[in-house]
Amino acid sequence: MSKVAINPFTPIEMWDDTMVTMKEGDEKKNVDAKHYRIRYLVGESEDKRFMDGGSEEIAEFSEKTLFLASSVHRLTGDPFHYDHARVETMSGKDRINDRTKELHRHPACDEHKTIEVIFESPGVECCAMTKEEADKKQVPLQYMAGYLLGKNDGSLKIALSRTVVEGGHEYYENVHIIPEATIKQMACLE
Repeated sequence: MSKVAINPFTPIEMWDDTMVTMKEGDEKKNVDAKHYRIRYLVGESEDKRFMDGGSEEIAEFSEKTLFLASSVHRLTGDPFHYDHARVETMSGKDRINDRTKELHRHPACDEHKTIEVIFESPGVECCAMTKEEADKKQVPLQYMAGYLLGKNDGSLKIALSRTVVEGGHEYYENVHIIPEATIKQMACLE
């Protein structure tokens, strides 16, 4: 694995309580579950509003919003980019404080449950450029954080979200299969 630019965006794990329908034999039943996902923090804002509190005083109300992207990418010599059309938001100070966790990178990583993988990804679309500029570009690097599902047959499998139901059963979503030959670097996330 080679040395690549460090991703400036912080990986965040977030979760929500949910209900899922499970099938046991011929019977379907709803069970409690937690839905987890890992995204990169690409921005945050704090909105302040003023409301009539019903008295002579104006009440101040503020709300924090996080802006999150599932992956970021970088072309050699360019700044980091992410798909603005796929940015998710999470609002509310209490929700953010109670349902998010900042993840920290650790360089040595072997079969860790939560990882960041940096790989060559020709499927990443980029910005407008001239034909000459495009001809000089190399395959972009994509940075993705998620849950490691396994490595075999020359491929790494990573999921961007998982659901844990009562009893501890886990189901994974947004699964990406990445050829190991394209991987430039990996890091553990804790």
